Amino acid sequence: MLVTVRICIRATNWLGDAVMSLPAIRAVRGAFPEAHLAVAARPWVADLYAHETAIDGVIPLTGLREGNFDMAILLPNSFHSAWDAWRAGIPERIGYRRDGRGLLLTRAIRRPEPGEID
Repeated sequence: MLVTVRICIRATNWLGDAVMSLPAIRAVRGAFPEAHLAVAARPWVADLYAHETAIDGVIPLTGLREGNFDMAILLPNSFHSAWDAWRAGIPERIGYRRDGRGLLLTRAIRRPEPGEID
């Protein structure tokens, strides 16, 4: 029996940031071509993601627990986004270690220094 990994990408909150996040979402799809990939988004950016072919669906932020996700990739750097994923019981939570949220993440990534990323 094939088990499909369920990944949730927590969308950014603002339209400009959401547009800039599309290449990252496509890269996640490339790394996990067989996964079920959903984006959890606020209503004002949900329509942008609804037209993205790299994802399988868009869910409201309140649907994190019902999504039964195996992994969450947190694009916003907020404590709240990590808190929501932790409260939803998502076993793997990945994001930058900042804003006091490192303990809520299972893979806390060091934020790059200015000039480290081209």
